[in-house]
Order: sequence, then structure tokens, then C-alpha cells
Amino acid sequence: MSTFALSFPNSLQPAFTVPRFKTILLHVTLWATFYIYEVLCLWTLGGPVPNPVETAPNYAISALLLYGHALWIFPRYYNTKRYGQYALGLIGLLAGYCTLRYLLAVYLVPATGITMTLTYQNARMFWSLVIWRGVQFLGYSFTYAYAVYAISMQKQLRLHEQQLRNQEQQLHQQERGLLEADIAFLKSQINPHFLFNSLNFLYAQVYPLSEPTAKSVLLLSDIMRYALNEGGEQGKVMLDKEIQHLRNYVALNQLRFDHQLQVKFEVQGSTRFLLILPLVLITFVENCFKHGELFDAAHPVLVQVRVQENQLTFFTSNRKHGGPVEHSTGIGLENTRRRLAAIYPGRHQLTIHDTPDTYATHLTLTL
Repeated sequence: MSTFALSFPNSLQPAFTVPRFKTILLHVTLWATFYIYEVLCLWTLGGPVPNPVETAPNYAISALLLYGHALWIFPRYYNTKRYGQYALGLIGLLAGYCTLRYLLAVYLVPATGITMTLTYQNARMFWSLVIWRGVQFLGYSFTYAYAVYAISMQKQLRLHEQQLRNQEQQLHQQERGLLEADIAFLKSQINPHFLFNSLNFLYAQVYPLSEPTAKSVLLLSDIMRYALNEGGEQGKVMLDKEIQHLRNYVALNQLRFDHQLQVKFEVQGSTRFLLILPLVLITFVENCFKHGELFDAAHPVLVQVRVQENQLTFFTSNRKHGGPVEHSTGIGLENTRRRLAAIYPGRHQLTIHDTPDTYATHLTLTL
């Protein structure tokens, strides 16, 4: 742990904050433990027990060396790959450390009248011990500085990952909001009360004259009611209702062509108690009726729904008609892709097979 909290942005420059009490207490405890350990080592080896008044300044100088390197020289020069300046900084720190130790041993401690317990036989021995001691604390300092740097980088990496996750969530929410706004805009273009009142009026007027035509009006009313009103609090509907909407669409087209259309509609598995995004399947069925050959009994339009537990498989296929190709903007299919990506990310797969003669779509969806 560090007395200062290091932060390394792009430039990897050190940034200092106010030290916390627990951090200071931890460092003081570590220094006290290290001091006791060295005193016990001297006592065990039969050496003299040092006077705290004599040794405390030495440890203070060693602390200056350790923190000066870890909190200033290392992040300023080593982390920024200015190794030449880093080497000069190390030499300067070590020289300052040795100078302070010399002044302390030769002038300051003797001036206090305290009898020194740690004596040196000659100058060579003194400088050897002081330099070795300085290198020792520089080694501790390098380990400490690198640990602080690694911890800081790990925290910043976790923060960056969290920011990315938040951005992805915001993006999904924005995409979903955009889709909901698109749907709301389409719904707002029609006054539902006026529309349904008008359809009910037409149904009542037409029924005495033509029951099939009246049934067409009723189917159209159900289709429009579903398209305008369905969607609960989560924006989803019962799968049964979505399938019924598809059946109504097929039935309405059968009435238009006097039941001459060759359409095979299959539902396999239980569809109860499952929710789905509304109007997500109708686009594929509409494309079958728009571009498919509808009167070939040998190759009927196929609409197949299979459900296994919460896994939905939706398949459509049709032969292309030989007449003029109706222009398509692809907006419906693209909008369906966007809705699936926004509501079912990682939970769906859409495959389209488009050949000169046939067109098929295969959607798997985890509900």
C-alpha cells in the first residue's frame, strides 16, 4: 500500500492525493516491524542493540530514499521510458542518501553527546555499508513502486471495462428506444378509435350483402387492432397472439383470392405461456405473399412454427413468381433485424437463402 494514490493516464504521469490515515498507519507499522526485525537479528548474532535516538534518523533517511524513488523518480522517468533520466535520478538519490548518512554519523550524532553503538573501523567500511544499505532500500523501493503501478493499472483496466459495459448498455437502450419511437410514430399516424368505428360500421353494412366480404372486414379489424394496440409493459406479447396474427393475415389474403392460394401453415409444439416481441414474424410472411408464387400446388408457400421449451424456430419458404418483380425497399426486413438485435442480442440467429428461383428464411429465437 502507498501513502499516495498513484494514477497513470495516457502520459503515465504521477498524480498525488491526500494520504489516508489507515495507509499512514500501515506504513508506520511496517517500518516499526522492520526495525524490530533488524534489532532482533543484531541481538541474536551477539551484536550491540542500537540506540533508537541514533538509528531513527538513519531510518528516516532510508524512508526518504525509498519514497523519493517510488513516488517520484520511478513514475516520472521509468514509467515514461526516460531511462537515461531515470538512471541519473537513481544516482542522485543514492548520492544524497550517502551524503546525509555521512553528515549524520560524523557531525550530527556526535554533536548530541550520544555514545554511538554502531561504530565503523575505517572510512572504507563506512562507505561500503552505507552504499550497500542504500542499494538495499532502492531494491525495496523498486518492488514497492512496481506493485503500486501494477495495482493502479489493474484498477484503471477494471474501470475502463466497466465504462465499456455501461456504454454498451446505453447503446442498446438507445437502439431499443429508437425502435419503440419508430413504432409509436407509425401508430400515431392512425386514429385507432376512428379506424375501428369505421370498420365496425362497414362490417354491419356489408354483412347482409356479402358474408365473405364482412368476414374480410372483421379480419382486417383484428389485424389492425393487434398492430396498433399490442405490446405489454415489457414490449412483448403472448406467442399465441403473434401466431394468430399470422393466421389472420393468411386468412385475409385467402378471402381476397377466393381461397385459391396454396399456403401451408404449420405449428408444432406448445406455444402457451411464452412471450415474444410483437410483429417480429409478420415481415417474413408478408415477403412470401409479395414475391412468392401463390398458386402452385406442387410448391406451396410454407410457414412453419416450431417450439421446444423456450426455443422458437420460424421458417418460411416460397418459389418466386415469374411475373414482374415488385419493388422492395427492404425497410421492413432491416427494421426486423434491428429489433431482433436490440431485444434479443446473442439470443437469435437469422439466415436468409435467396436463389433465382426460391426464397427462404430461418429464424431461431430464445424467448
